Amino acid sequence: MKKPFLIVIDGPMGAGKTTVSKLLHEKLHKKKGLNALISLDRLKRIISGYKMDSKIHLKLASDIGISMTKEYLKNNIGVIVEKAFTRAEFVDSFIRPFKKKAKLFVYQIEVLTDIGARRVRERPLHPEIKKRPPKSKFERNIRHYSQFKYKKAKVFDSNKLTPRQIVNRIIKDIK
Repeated sequence: MKKPFLIVIDGPMGAGKTTVSKLLHEKLHKKKGLNALISLDRLKRIISGYKMDSKIHLKLASDIGISMTKEYLKNNIGVIVEKAFTRAEFVDSFIRPFKKKAKLFVYQIEVLTDIGARRVRERPLHPEIKKRPPKSKFERNIRHYSQFKYKKAKVFDSNKLTPRQIVNRIIKDIK
């Protein structure tokens, strides 16, 4: 039996992770059939009393995401995981259990600070989120990516490539 794929989409706020992940999910369904899209940010928001930057909520979301990923891969269903991991160690801890169980692909989408900040300001708020992250959180997020990013990821610049172009390049990689 062929190994299922695990695609991790990483990047700072406003880079286009969610847009790319949704498009990729749809396109892979048409080409390869069943696959799962897991947003670790969404998982942390379904916990009652969610607080932005809560280490408890972040850990729970990651643990739940790992459990979901294990179950999908065990059933030979490819998985796309999108999250602003912010540090290589967080990416490593997420993918470690799957290195032998899946065909692994890690991508990082980059964005210029001002463009990412504008995208975050302009996007609609999720019902669970009462306010936008402060500019200082966004700037810290971008800075952490520069300093601590996962060095083995294939990098796409969303300032130069559209989400569809990024998806098409990912599709070529996983064939």
